[in-house]
Amino acid sequence: MTDDQAAFVEAMAQHLYGRGMRRLNARLWSWLLICEPPEQTAAELADTLDVSRGAISGAVNDLAAARLIQRRTRRGERREEFSIPPGTVQRLISQMATVLRQGREIADEGLELLGDRPPPIRARLAELRDVYAYYETEWPKAVERYLKHRATDRTGLSA
Repeated sequence: MTDDQAAFVEAMAQHLYGRGMRRLNARLWSWLLICEPPEQTAAELADTLDVSRGAISGAVNDLAAARLIQRRTRRGERREEFSIPPGTVQRLISQMATVLRQGREIADEGLELLGDRPPPIRARLAELRDVYAYYETEWPKAVERYLKHRATDRTGLSA
């Protein structure tokens, strides 16, 4: 891994770690975003990230369970290779609509359950519900605009 690649991996991993992903999982996923070839064995990942094969095993199990990476074994070989499946980022973006809906529904239920609570408490919960409701409505439109933009992007970087 070059110094520039290492800087990217650490910066992206720190970003993901700060949002709840385990540190090694974040480093591994960040590396798989930029590595060449895009398929890496556990041994290659362990060597590149300077961690044990056991640590890689746990991280790839977590990431595969979350469908953030895929496992593949080439015909005639026993070792697995790991990569980020095409469309993973788009799938994650699309799933945000479910997260927003669920958050709004929970806040709505909370408002019903806490109907007798003082107005300041209800106001805080109502504000949370309103934020979820707003983004629940706006998110699909934003995703649609993004996908349209990505399909017509002329920078040469789009799929």
